[in-house]
Amino acid sequence: MSRSLRLAAVALLPLLGSCVSFTYERHVVFEPVSDAAVGTLVVGESDVGTALERLGAPIYVWEGVDGAVVLGYGFENQREIGINVSVPLIDNGNASFDYDDVAKRLEGYILVFDRDLKLHIVRKGLLRDLALATRTRPAFED
Repeated sequence: MSRSLRLAAVALLPLLGSCVSFTYERHVVFEPVSDAAVGTLVVGESDVGTALERLGAPIYVWEGVDGAVVLGYGFENQREIGINVSVPLIDNGNASFDYDDVAKRLEGYILVFDRDLKLHIVRKGLLRDLALATRTRPAFED
């Protein structure tokens, strides 16, 4: 038996009494709006009603800066790959190690409409990033 093979066997000895598990999960949530449908909307001309007619109901609606209305359309295609290793210890405890590759992404479009409800901005990307750029704190009037 070669030296490297013996070292590998010794390194793997603690795993003999351990539990190793692998997971793979995939989740698809919502349906993406088509780029072609979004492309039919014209900045400065299309209104909220036109957007709702062509794209359907958004998954998010919030108030933007200066009274703007923001509609968020998105979908999620999530993939999770994981490994868990649990090794029993001498004192009847366990040592655990977890690794997760969570590629959780909610992608889509945001449409920003001005006070007159005319389309002002169209952006595509991760909704969590796009939403941060358009959110505002509610204005309280005296």
